[in-house]
This record gives sequence, structure tokens and C-alpha cells, in this order.
Amino acid sequence: MPTLSGLVSRPGLGLRFVDPEDAVRHGGRPVAAVAEGMWAVGAGAGRLGAGGRRPIHALNDVLLVLPAGAGIDWPAVGGAAGVVLAGAAEDDVLSASLPAAREHGVPLLTAVDDAPHVCAGIHPVIRREQRRELHERTDQLKTMQRIALRPDGLSRLLRWLARQISGHAMLVDPSGSPLYAYPSSSEELFSRAEQDIRRVITKQTRSASISLGTQVAHIMSIGSQEPNPVLIVARDEPFSSRTRSLVSDAAGLLWLRWRMEELGRHSRQVELAESHSREAVLHLLMLGQVQSAKRVAGALPGQLPDPARVYIVECQANRRADYARRCAEVTGGRAWIVACPVYIGHLIILAPADSQEAGNPLDQALRSQVAGNPGCYAGAGRLVPLRDIAAGYQQAFHALAVAKGIDARCATYTSREDIASLLGARGHRWAAGSLRRLLDHRPERPQDPDAEELKETLTSWLAFFNAATRQLKIHRNTLSARLRHIERLLGCDLNDLAVQAETQLALRLLAQPARPGDDEPGEVTLDALLGTPAVFHWAESYLSPLHDSDPCLLETLRTWLSSNARLDATASLLGLTVPAVRKRLVRVEGILSRSLLNGPSARHDAVLAFRILDSGGLS
Repeated sequence: MPTLSGLVSRPGLGLRFVDPEDAVRHGGRPVAAVAEGMWAVGAGAGRLGAGGRRPIHALNDVLLVLPAGAGIDWPAVGGAAGVVLAGAAEDDVLSASLPAAREHGVPLLTAVDDAPHVCAGIHPVIRREQRRELHERTDQLKTMQRIALRPDGLSRLLRWLARQISGHAMLVDPSGSPLYAYPSSSEELFSRAEQDIRRVITKQTRSASISLGTQVAHIMSIGSQEPNPVLIVARDEPFSSRTRSLVSDAAGLLWLRWRMEELGRHSRQVELAESHSREAVLHLLMLGQVQSAKRVAGALPGQLPDPARVYIVECQANRRADYARRCAEVTGGRAWIVACPVYIGHLIILAPADSQEAGNPLDQALRSQVAGNPGCYAGAGRLVPLRDIAAGYQQAFHALAVAKGIDARCATYTSREDIASLLGARGHRWAAGSLRRLLDHRPERPQDPDAEELKETLTSWLAFFNAATRQLKIHRNTLSARLRHIERLLGCDLNDLAVQAETQLALRLLAQPARPGDDEPGEVTLDALLGTPAVFHWAESYLSPLHDSDPCLLETLRTWLSSNARLDATASLLGLTVPAVRKRLVRVEGILSRSLLNGPSARHDAVLAFRILDSGGLS
């Protein structure tokens, strides 16, 4: 709105200060309206001592126009923006009114025209200025809203405010820590005003205005809900009414944006906690600890289906949340959905029993999603009880490897007999004996891993190799140290693929339900276990698909396994490039319907199959 000095500077209005010093003392007073004040002329007017009356607050920012020479009720008009004596008047008449005006803090002005003409001239000036300021404020609000809606809206809006006031702006969180400050030198401002900021944060006062040398600073708690952040603004000049209004508008948007970010941060923390809890449930199921998994799952939304069918969806990491929401919708929240902790592009879904039926909604939804998104694949296992989720996961992983080699990009696990199921109680005896030193291990120090932790580490590493660090949430150096410790206990070299195959078979046998023991005396050897006709038939069936394909594929697989699954060594032995070897192994994955290159890998079963056939004199 216009000020007294602004109105005086307009030549068409003919206004001037009676006392030139008022231009300095009161020239910045805003004028919101102009009015003829004939009611302020009365019998008691003009008496300096006319006491008891209080200034009329409704006159704040109002410019009163009175006839020159009229007696004025000064106590009543003490709150006005100023008083204009209109019409020709002698200097001695004006001087007579000046002491009373000074006593009541009212600037006194004069104009040549009479009161109606003066009011008529000032009124449109005030209205035009108010309309201009209204448009300007509207534009500023639109600009602030546009800035606040940007991803980094909070910091950008604070920077914009600092520029608009030609000073400093800082936002402090409810704990008293600076969030953003512009320009960067504002951190000095924080240290100088820290005591007053603390008073506002602790609710000793809602706001504070302080002088910091050449600067004027305002400190205010913003927002209508606790906890409140604190806004500090400072500049070299006093804050005008326009600047204060701008700060007030910005403060409201700053609080809304801060509140939105706080809610978003809280929501992400809740989602992360739920994600970790769901991951913990899956981890417990993979270890066979079903009751513990159910207890944890009971505190989370959704159901843990039993039995369940495991799906694995491979997609871009940033699309996992979209797939998870879609799967939750089509299953009505009855599926257990987990972002894979090992492979960042995998989504693991434990679907209820009806997912085994042909044309179920989840299967259709996944096929639709995969068909519409190149680079996305899905693999499904068979229906398994919760105690066998680890097997169900491996089934889905093998199906996923097959899906990558077919046009549909979706595949279901092809069932085959598991070698561990053919070894019976004697196999369990052999497994317990071969891992005895690991199972009986007692740590020397309380902080060292016990037998269960070492067994869990070994199981995870044999399935995921070095990616086991992500599943176990341990450092790679910790994983390496544990593996070396296991090697010392078992007296073996875990880098040898044949040793890995034996060790994994032993772990699989121990994970199976207990079976009636056998009474056969003597030690059980692995060669004896693998020398039965049933096991030989399993090995033949396992590798038979490769006999009907390109002979070089069988040779490539055998060479790769004998080279401890090293692509470079295999390529050197076969006289091929590493990419060529990889392509052949991908073809083998499709023929065997099993994953080889990535874990969980069927490479250990392939090692056993070759060992069995070679021992039987067949290739």
C-alpha cells in the first residue's frame, strides 16, 4: 500500500508535511484508506489536556482529512496514519496545531484544495496501489507454490525468499539443527542468534525480533502443529509491511512443504521397517524355522499362505514397487511379497494355493506385465508347504532361468526327482558325519559365530556365493573370515566345486525331515550312497536332455565344471572366448531347465551327475 511520503511525492495531490522532519520520522507509514474526519471536530477538540479518551484503533493506517483551522479531538485520532488540514491556511494556524500533533504522534500535513477534493484525489491513488500490490502478491504466491511443488521445493523456496528480501533466510528443525541456509554465510547468523532461536524452539516465546549489529533479524516458529520448525530471516534494512507480508506467506508454504517431507520420511521409514520384517520372515522360512516366521508375520499386514507357490519376477529395480502393488491387488492381499535382498531386480512372491490353478489372477497379471515390459521375466515353482519354501524358491529361480530363453518370458518349474530324496536315512547318517565338526563347534568367545551361524553362512554362500553378504547382512570380510573358519573345521577347500557339491548335498540331507534310522553297521561313504541303481538312473535322467542336443554343449558343461565354474579357464581350454562360453551355458540352462550361472545354481547337482555316471563307466 502507498506511504505518506509516496503520496506527498505525487504532484497532483498537492500534499506537504507541515514539519519537514515528519518526512523522516513518519514518511514510511502505510496508508490503507482516506476519510473526511468531521466527527473529530467538536466542543472538546483542541484541548491538549482533554484526557480520558483513547485512540480509535479503527483509524490505523487511515489518513484523515479535516478543514484547516478546525479544532481536532487529538486523543481520538492518535492512531491515524496522519491528519491532512485541507484548504488555504496561514502558517501560524498550522503551527498552532503542530504541538498537539507531535504530542499524540500524528504526522500533520496540509493541502491547498478543500477536504472533499483532497479525498477524491487520494482515494484512486490508494486503490490503484492496492490493486497493483494485490496482483504482485498473487503472482508471488503462485511463484512460491510452483517452487514448493518441485522435488527440492523446501530448499528452493528458502533460497527464493532470501533473494526477495535481499538478506538471509534459514530454516531450523524442531531439534535445533539447521536444515537449509541461504546464502551459505547464514550459518554465522545462526551462531549469533542461537540463544534466541533456542527460546523460540522451547516455546518460551512464539517469535523474536533482534538486532545483530547492522542487521535486523526476525525469528518465528512456523506451522500450526507441533513440532514446529523455526524460520529466521535477516536483512540490513528494517522489514517493511510488504516484506513482512511476503515472509508470512512464505512461512506458511515452508511449513506445509516441511510437513510433507517429514510425513514422506516417516512413511519411508515405516515401509522400510515393514520391508525388513517381511525379508526376515522369508529368511526364517528359508532356514526352515516356520513357527518363528509365523510369529513375525503375525505382526504385519497380509497373510503368510501355507502351502505356497513361489514366484520370482525379474524387472528393473525401480519397477519392483509397481509390480508388488499390482500383485497385492490381484491376490487381495493374500500373497506374501518381498523385495529380494540378494538380487536388486528380483521380486519374490509367496502366493496362496489357488495360484496353482490354471488361469489364476496372479498368473494372468504377471504374464500381462511381462508381455508389456521387455527385459522383464517371471518364474514359478510348484506348490510347497512353508517348511519347503527354500526348495520352492530354488524351483522358481530355475524356472526364471528358463524364462530368459523363451519368447513368452514366463516359465513354470519342471519337476524332477531330487537326489537327496533317494539317499534315505543312510544319507542323513553320512551328512551328519561329514559335517560333525561344524555341527559340534562351540565358539571360544561369546562374540564369535556359533555352529548355527556358521551353518547358515555356509548354506547361504553355497546358494548365492559372494552375494550372500546381502542376504546375511554382513560385510564381505566377515563372510570371508567365516568361510575360512569353516574350511579349518571341515578340513576342506571350499573353492573346489566338487567339495561344494558334497557339502551342499550334506546340508540338503540334514534339512530334510528325520527318517527312521538304518541298522547297517559301519561307516557310510558318499561313494556307497551314489552307487545305487536309483541314483544312477537319476544322473542319467538329469543329463539326458543334453545327449539329444549339440554335443559341444555337454563338453562345455563338463569342462566348465571341471574348471571350478570359471569362465576364463573354460574358454582357454576350449579355445573359445568368454562370451561364447557364456552363451553355450545359457543354452544348457534352457535345455536342462535349471539355472547354472547364477545362484541358486544347479551346478552342484550337475557335478554329482557327472561323478555318478563316470563311476558307473558311462559318459
